[in-house]
Amino acid sequence: MSSQTLETLNTIIDNGVKLTPMMEQFYQVKKNYSEHIVFFRMGDFYEVFFDDAKVVSKLLNITLTHRGKLGDIPIPMAGMPHHAAAAYVDRLSGFGLKIAICEQIEDPKEAKGIVKRAVTQVVSPALPYDLEKVDSTEHKYIASAIQIDGNFYLVAIDFTTGEFSGHKISSSEEFLDKLRMISPKEFICKMGQWDELKDLDTLLEALGVLKTHLSEEFFTEKYTDIYIEKIIPAYKRDKVISATSEILSPIGALSYYICSTQNTEDFCHIRPFKMISEKGHMKVTAPTLIGLEILPKSRESYGDSLLGFLDKTKTAMGSRNLKQVFSNPLNDLKEITLRQDFITYFLEESDTHSLVRETLSEVRDLERIMAKVSTNKTTPGDLINLARAIRVYDQLQVVFSHEKAKVLTSLKKTELTSLKSIATKIEKTINDEIGASLDKGNLIKAGSDKERDRLAKLSTNVANELLELEARYREETGIPKLRVKSNNVAGYFIEISKSHSDKVPEHFKRRQTLVNAERYTTEELTAFEKEIFSAKEKLERLEREIFKSLTTLVATNNQSILTLAKSIGMLDVFQSFAWIAHQEDFTKPLISNKVKRSKLEGAWHPLIKSIIKDQFVAHDLNLDEDCFFGLITGPNMAGKTTVMREVAIIQILAQVGSFVPAELAEISLCDYLFSRLGASDDILKGQSTFMVEMAETAEILRHATEKSLIILDEVGRGTSTYDGLSIAWSLVEHFVTKTKALTLFATHYHELIEVVDNLEGAKNLTVETLNKNGDVQFLYRLIEQGASQSFGIYVAKLAGLPASILDRSTNLLNTLEQGDEQKVVASKISNDQLSFFGETEIIVEKEIPENLQKLESDLSNLDVMNMTPLQALNKLNELKDFLQ
Repeated sequence: MSSQTLETLNTIIDNGVKLTPMMEQFYQVKKNYSEHIVFFRMGDFYEVFFDDAKVVSKLLNITLTHRGKLGDIPIPMAGMPHHAAAAYVDRLSGFGLKIAICEQIEDPKEAKGIVKRAVTQVVSPALPYDLEKVDSTEHKYIASAIQIDGNFYLVAIDFTTGEFSGHKISSSEEFLDKLRMISPKEFICKMGQWDELKDLDTLLEALGVLKTHLSEEFFTEKYTDIYIEKIIPAYKRDKVISATSEILSPIGALSYYICSTQNTEDFCHIRPFKMISEKGHMKVTAPTLIGLEILPKSRESYGDSLLGFLDKTKTAMGSRNLKQVFSNPLNDLKEITLRQDFITYFLEESDTHSLVRETLSEVRDLERIMAKVSTNKTTPGDLINLARAIRVYDQLQVVFSHEKAKVLTSLKKTELTSLKSIATKIEKTINDEIGASLDKGNLIKAGSDKERDRLAKLSTNVANELLELEARYREETGIPKLRVKSNNVAGYFIEISKSHSDKVPEHFKRRQTLVNAERYTTEELTAFEKEIFSAKEKLERLEREIFKSLTTLVATNNQSILTLAKSIGMLDVFQSFAWIAHQEDFTKPLISNKVKRSKLEGAWHPLIKSIIKDQFVAHDLNLDEDCFFGLITGPNMAGKTTVMREVAIIQILAQVGSFVPAELAEISLCDYLFSRLGASDDILKGQSTFMVEMAETAEILRHATEKSLIILDEVGRGTSTYDGLSIAWSLVEHFVTKTKALTLFATHYHELIEVVDNLEGAKNLTVETLNKNGDVQFLYRLIEQGASQSFGIYVAKLAGLPASILDRSTNLLNTLEQGDEQKVVASKISNDQLSFFGETEIIVEKEIPENLQKLESDLSNLDVMNMTPLQALNKLNELKDFLQ
């Protein structure tokens, strides 16, 4: 889009038009950033030109005007004040655009000719303009990947927090799922690199990911070494190189991209690269977590997700870590137990828990503060917040040093000592009063630097200094009415009446003669005048130097600070778990890695219960080695899906180390959680619901083991009755006799009830209902038996279908249930719905008896509107006799 601006300029130049110096400067910048919207600094404004200006004007709804002409061609221009740029730039990046910020890099007063300008920052969906405006719960990942010998090597970096990790993945399905779980804002690749993996483009488009192409050279060993060296210090590189050589290519490409977009040489906030291992974790896909409403579908739906409900963290790091914890459930009983013990500690020590919550609320986003240190955008408030976080960590040593806190990564004593020293220096140096800033000469505290104090005194006490000088000159000369004055024209001077001119010392040099007085100056006063005029500038410069030395000190202790940030973030996650457990009466699950079990008593769905409160009916479930498969039948709206969702949610909560919503929970560790609760049509566009359903079911059959948990809802509903029943029947047999995983299988095919009754290891379940004279009541309690009826028409009544439809449905249902004469009619299959079992779709029709056909004919011929009530009664009696 923005490359059209460069094309326009090239056309103008080809037509022989000479560019102005300013436009020539813009042209050179645009050549290097042809795919970016260039924000060109002009004094107090940013200006955007040509096609860029048209795009910006349309998207941001700002005025499109013109800045002169090139030849006969007007130059379209849109502009905005530089102090308001953040809002405009971030809105543009939200549209998936990249913006190059071109600043004036020299003082216009000192410039010889046109002011020098250079791009100082590149903004994109993953590289925000202002870190203060970034959603604290959200990661801003940039990803890149390469495929070698059937394996996928995926790397992701969040430049706003310093997270840097890689994954080795063995299949395209897992690669796409991991990419969706990471949900990057940008994806870096070579041109044509992924042409064969069509689903990648589909996924990136659905997620709104900006795809950026780099030349192949930036994926080669030569550039990889150069840019990894720049972004990852030597002491961290060993871990990268030892990880796996194949992953160096995407690491190098990402490193180049970061270096080329950031105006810094010091990437102190980037964490050591970490290769993520699947070992010790339960596998669960992003669609499963989103389908279960554990993770939100979008940022806007965060509050409606289980993650949003459970997020009682007090810090930004805690909130982001919470999402990572749920994205990577554990399969390590020892690690899970450590987390449970820490939660128990908080529940038992309520005063300590309250102290932790209170003190954590004072901690700001340390990871993004370090990103600002790295990009030279640190504010005084950032350093003050860093010092406070260090003090908070120190206050919480009673927690970090507790034996239950083994799950946390704590600082070494020497690291904490160094950080406390930094905090002390910040507290003694930075003025944290409201209004203090680098531009006002009042940022650095008095007493922290002698030269700073002298300049501050000179800047703020000029009047007192002049009075002192005046008093001294009076005493030296014996002239009582000597005055030291100043004005905008003459500057500072000594004024003496002509009557005392004989007392003027020789070192007083005459500057100006007035009617009744003479004005003089001295070398001392001239020097004082120069010092006063430059004192404010010197003060600001010195304060910036002092501030810079503090940020440098912080940068050199970056790894200790990042460790502190991670420790506080994880502490926040576990105290949040404890808070939820206390507030919602969650219980500690008993987890085993030896026996297969899902025994729940008094279990509930936390999101639904939070809405309907005491109306929620808790559920009991018991699956184990002997009976591991549960077929759930029963009417819609009775709560079948709720039961299955809560079982899956409890499993995940247990394996992230949290307590669970149940009165009792005995659970076995699962290696993989499969959930088929709805089609992912939003991602796999162009496929029918049934095709997606079958693809996901096939994936379960390929990967499920005896240690998995499988949740399946209404498999087979997307095709014809007999096709669907046959598929569901076959799946039930396979899961019971072959897979033998813990499984809940909800279905509307009541024919499967008898199938399950005859399978060892399986049981029938239903959500209890009460049918009293046609008045159906859903009791929502899960019981061990098959459903007697589906109550579909009753549900339709609740949904508000018209009475005529309900009556007709009831009559048809009665006919279908009572009739015993059927005929099978083979009809030609339609092109839109293919049968899985042959070339015909089987349709069952009822054959209407002759007496009913005659009755229908007689009723159709009745003129009801012209019959009297008596005639109607007689006719009704006649029809009754006929039927008898």
